[in-house]
Amino acid sequence: MPDNPDNDIDLAAANSAAITSIEQLESLFGQPKHTSVAKESVAMTLLEQAFIRASPFHLLATSHTDGTCDVSPRGDPPGSVHVLCDRTLILPERAGNKRVDSLRNYRR
Repeated sequence: MPDNPDNDIDLAAANSAAITSIEQLESLFGQPKHTSVAKESVAMTLLEQAFIRASPFHLLATSHTDGTCDVSPRGDPPGSVHVLCDRTLILPERAGNKRVDSLRNYRR
């Protein structure tokens, strides 16, 4: 029985030693449900495309070649993000804080 009834993770086992393998990690968390694995895709469905077009808020996540990551919030009226195809979005770029972290990461 887990120490924390609100969580399926065995906290006593998790705190007893460092996790050094995928097997140890899976023994604590178990295997993901089929629906959790099946949600991964290389392309957007028509429903996902419609959702993105209708959304006034987006998050753009990029990474630098050194492994650091940046998540930039984007807010514009619905329809401001264009779906070019099932794998490509066009997002407007705003001056914002002028750090242009996302664009810098694309260049690296």
